Amino acid sequence: MIKFFRHIRQQMIKENRVSKYLLYAIGEIVLVMIGILLALQVNTWNKGRERSGQERKMLRELVVNLRADSLDHAENMDWYVNGQTSAAMVVSTLEARSPWNDSMAVHYGWLFTHGMATLNTSAYDNLKSIGFDLISNDSIRIALTNLHGLDYARLHKAEQEFAADFSNLTVWPMLLKRLKMDRWWHATPLDYTALLDDLEFREVVRFRGITMGYMKNQCNGTLKNTSDLIAMIERELDRQKDQ
Repeated sequence: MIKFFRHIRQQMIKENRVSKYLLYAIGEIVLVMIGILLALQVNTWNKGRERSGQERKMLRELVVNLRADSLDHAENMDWYVNGQTSAAMVVSTLEARSPWNDSMAVHYGWLFTHGMATLNTSAYDNLKSIGFDLISNDSIRIALTNLHGLDYARLHKAEQEFAADFSNLTVWPMLLKRLKMDRWWHATPLDYTALLDDLEFREVVRFRGITMGYMKNQCNGTLKNTSDLIAMIERELDRQKDQ
């Protein structure tokens, strides 16, 4: 094809047909430019398809992680509910000076426990290394960064300060001096009569219930935001599938 066009140009030059040659040269330039633009357009289209496929794959991975996190939030929330309820039961029976009942051993056992968040961040960490602009939906991108940067960070900090540290430094030493752990989630007082007048023990348990209630609320709020984000991503995946 190139030899063909070259032959035409040479023929026009020999025949001194300058005006036609100029028109032909301009036409040839236009054709070359059109070809370049088409090639660029095809390349851009291919890259767009590749990026869209990468985005859908990332969104699906995020949903998998977020669903696992939702289960973890719900499980931890149950632990905190049990801790809050048991602390209230212990304080209530001590204030009422109720006689010892073996059914209370479970509630005393729950005073030793607290939740522990196990967050799945592999997809989020991968997205962070690729670039958040891979996610074309601004609402998803903002909700995702808020969930990890705010909700998860706040949950982890609260868990460490209000649950783990408080338990290790204050609750456990006191419980171990006054209670006997028969088995997991089952403890009995070493001297229940003395415990009835132990104001320090009662107030620590009361505050334990308050912290467990606070952690329950933290888990509940994080669970809601996680569930909302999952629904948002699933709607986006459906939208992209229909395009």
